[in-house]
Amino acid sequence: MSQHPELPDPSFTPIDRDLLAALDADEEGMLEAQDAIYTNRDLDLAHIKAVGFDMDYTLAIYQKQPMEQLQYDLTLDRLIGGAGYPNEIRALKYDPTFIVRGLILDKRNGHLIKMDTHGRVARVFYGRRRLTEDEIRESYKNAKIRLSSTTFASVDTLFSMPEACLYANLIDYFEAKKKEGKPLGPVALPNTAEVQLLGHLNTWKLFDDVRNAIDDIHRDGTLKNIIMADLPAYFVVDPGLPLALHKLRSSGKKLFLLTNSFWVYTHAVMTYLLGGQQREYASWRQYFDAVIVGGRKPRFFTERDPFLEVAPVEGAEQVLGEVNAERFERGRVYQGGNIEAFERMAAAQGEEILYVGDHIFGDILRSKKDSRWRTCLIVEELEDEVKGSLSSGGTIEQLTAIDDRRHAIDDLLGQKRALLDRMETSIGLGNGIGAELRPRLEEAAKRLRKEIDVAKRSLRALDREAHEIQEHLDKHFNVWWGRLLKSNNELSRFGAQVELYADTYTSKVSNFLRYSPVHFFRAPRELMSHDVAMAKRGAMR
Repeated sequence: MSQHPELPDPSFTPIDRDLLAALDADEEGMLEAQDAIYTNRDLDLAHIKAVGFDMDYTLAIYQKQPMEQLQYDLTLDRLIGGAGYPNEIRALKYDPTFIVRGLILDKRNGHLIKMDTHGRVARVFYGRRRLTEDEIRESYKNAKIRLSSTTFASVDTLFSMPEACLYANLIDYFEAKKKEGKPLGPVALPNTAEVQLLGHLNTWKLFDDVRNAIDDIHRDGTLKNIIMADLPAYFVVDPGLPLALHKLRSSGKKLFLLTNSFWVYTHAVMTYLLGGQQREYASWRQYFDAVIVGGRKPRFFTERDPFLEVAPVEGAEQVLGEVNAERFERGRVYQGGNIEAFERMAAAQGEEILYVGDHIFGDILRSKKDSRWRTCLIVEELEDEVKGSLSSGGTIEQLTAIDDRRHAIDDLLGQKRALLDRMETSIGLGNGIGAELRPRLEEAAKRLRKEIDVAKRSLRALDREAHEIQEHLDKHFNVWWGRLLKSNNELSRFGAQVELYADTYTSKVSNFLRYSPVHFFRAPRELMSHDVAMAKRGAMR
């Protein structure tokens, strides 16, 4: 019940339909669920002085299939041309549905792993074969996965999708060779004791070979030169992006670009995406009060590299020298730098700065650990995740009802088992029980044991039903891995990272267009398990 009954409910006069049509707006239903900005921690945009953006997969959204296929094919070329892999691996097809973000790659065993928020292993694939529950227990029942160990690699960025898919395809390829008794070439282990531990396929070297090949195509410019030669084939032009940036600028906020890409690539991509989109901006650089390329995140947040100035010349990478200035100057292009110098030159610091990026570690985690910057994580896959949840609402409600039933049975079983223990103890000791009560107590204990067995069978049946429904539900999201942000009832590792490190998250930058520049993003009230239990008890009274 409201504590302020004297306050009137807010009411708004409807806007004329012709005015809404002119604005291409709708008072009701303007904000679709997949276009919303979601909030983990309260964020008041009115207090934000500067808004920064990463470029790749943040301002610049890639055409998924062409971009990932290109990386996959170029990596295959490097493995064949420089690492001794056979030409026939060109027949291995890229599957864009097979990999999702948040997976862990186990180099020692060659496994791809999905974990939940508590570090429990939920699903494992070896190549394209899903391991059984028994196989998972055998591999990881007594092993804690320490992500800081060199044994494991994180599949946390959209750039890593082709790498992980190729790794799994090569596992299958070489396993088939092994079964045929054919030599394994570059991934054969020497005949040592290590062979007994790892098997004959050196999955660790296979990972290193794939990683080195894909690093090479990024580092030597091969990948980016191909992309720059045909930008329309690799980028999605979002007409809402320039409008969203303009809206933030018009509210008085300073905008900055902070990307790890260097000048030539950044200029080409941003010119394609923003150049000539708005009359007020003759150049894409005019959207930003500071342009920083080659930022070397996460190093930008942890080290003290100086800012360098770059000559803004098309097609050239000319560094002019170190910057010794108290303020950023519009029109100049900076390279490198560090957070301390940035905050001084931007005349904004800590919670006055909102940074928008797509990379949990490079963009979000380090900015949260080494500063008080507020964060917005771009989760491109969120659109499909939300649509999947909306279309599967009935199934999710069915699972929730089963979970409630299981919790109720578990609670009741706990009470009845405790009572049975007391009954059996009293029967065994014979203390405090009159001769006339003992037969009745023994009969009641016998009946209770049978009822407990029935309840346990019911619980196992509900477990099986929940598992079948969960498997069916997961196929509505990703046929291999299920929901991106969830793992059964728990958050997935990726979902937990989003919740822990991102103040807000959304599917694309242009979603800011749907909110006022002074909007207060209010997080839902967090509930612990006992809060939920108390709420249910209150509802039953």
